[in-house]
Amino acid sequence: MIYGGGSMYNIKFKGKYKDENELKKGELPINAIKYDEPDTMNKIFWRGFLISSPMLLVITILLFTRIGFKLNFTIIIIEFILLYVHEFIHGFACPKEIEKEVWTYFKEGALFVYFKDPVSKLRFIWLSLAPNLILGFIPFILVILGVFNFNNTLEVYIGNISWMMILGGIGDYLNIYNTIKQVPKGSKVMCYGFNSYWFE
Repeated sequence: MIYGGGSMYNIKFKGKYKDENELKKGELPINAIKYDEPDTMNKIFWRGFLISSPMLLVITILLFTRIGFKLNFTIIIIEFILLYVHEFIHGFACPKEIEKEVWTYFKEGALFVYFKDPVSKLRFIWLSLAPNLILGFIPFILVILGVFNFNNTLEVYIGNISWMMILGGIGDYLNIYNTIKQVPKGSKVMCYGFNSYWFE
């Protein structure tokens, strides 16, 4: 069970993020190299959007031609709840012994998970991808393949929600892109403040 004070998975819900000092814990290794990445949520969104725009265009066309866009209040509420689920999946994808913190940052329209301990390059890619795969790409592909066409309402809900979850992972796609491009094989990745770092 997950709750505000912690859990067996070391996930803590911290609430509203105020400033970077809340995240600067521990020490960076002397040889740590900062990612070449944006330093605000707004810049992260736009750079992530540019990098992932070809993929986003393809899934948008697929959704439109398969079932169309049919958003309603219920779908939007479910999407909002799944934003929290998305962050906790990030946490579950981290090693269990690492302490993870989930923060809300609605000022810039975001939630995020933070951890200060290093993980491998491949683990960082996986934990960045996991919620988008589970909540977005897998159900979206099943909709496109017609798995849910026995129930039009179910198909519409899953199709539109999974499409929105894929779009909501723009910041994660930027993390994955930067990690693949910048981090050498066998290196470790860690967070410090609002940025990611790697070291060998």
